[in-house]
Amino acid sequence: DQLTGQGFEFHHGPDIAPDSDNPKRKNFDSVVLEKELLKAIEKLNPGVPSSAINEAYQKVLNLGTEDIMENNERFHTYLTNGVPAEFTKDGSSKGVNIDLLDIENPENNTYWAVNQLVIKENRRLDVVIYINGLPLVVVELKNATSERATIRNAYTQIQNYKKDVPSIFFYNTLCIISDGIDAKVSSVSAPFTRFLSWKAPEEAGLQTDLQVMTKHMFDKRVLLNLIRYCTVFESEETKDENTGLVSISKIKKVAAYHQYYSVQKAVKQTLRATNSED
Repeated sequence: DQLTGQGFEFHHGPDIAPDSDNPKRKNFDSVVLEKELLKAIEKLNPGVPSSAINEAYQKVLNLGTEDIMENNERFHTYLTNGVPAEFTKDGSSKGVNIDLLDIENPENNTYWAVNQLVIKENRRLDVVIYINGLPLVVVELKNATSERATIRNAYTQIQNYKKDVPSIFFYNTLCIISDGIDAKVSSVSAPFTRFLSWKAPEEAGLQTDLQVMTKHMFDKRVLLNLIRYCTVFESEETKDENTGLVSISKIKKVAAYHQYYSVQKAVKQTLRATNSED
């Protein structure tokens, strides 16, 4: 209800499942809403030949590996810089970057909140936030009335999903875990200790963590800025204590609430200073 009040379109997963009367995915293995994605690409890239549109569309659907972090970084590059594609004009090949999101005009994108999304007919995700047909946010909710339903259990469930249905995380920008009252957010590669609450930039009053996060982090402009400007990938070296072998793993870092608001404030102050006539 809170998301729909903020301009998100709600869909019950079974109502748009591949075997429903209004299917939005090709099959239960698919995690992208293909038609919605194609419509968004065409809308955001007017005048681009259909051959380049289709090339970009296929690149998004086929990221090239089966590794979550490799695909996630590749997709993040597409999401932030555009998908490189080519078309022929006047006998010569032209390059173009195809946009998947409109960062500057948030209302130019579509925002769907889908609950009970079934993947591979055996995994049912609580809530998935789709932007332009892309499953960018996974929300795992536990029942606040159950003593056994903890945020830690929600985190564990996310880890299980990564093993059972890794493809949903190829496109993931944020993971949220909640017991219905407390709520924490971080990246697909983050350990439990890196999941943090999202605080309001001002006094929030008597609201739960989940309500605050939904109101402020899911503000469309905040969400897009967090994805576009406040996410980085790094390589981390780890050493096996038993074997002594050193391996390199890719990790994804997303700004916490205080980092996000501090950067936004700094940018505004910088712009104000550079626009001064003094």
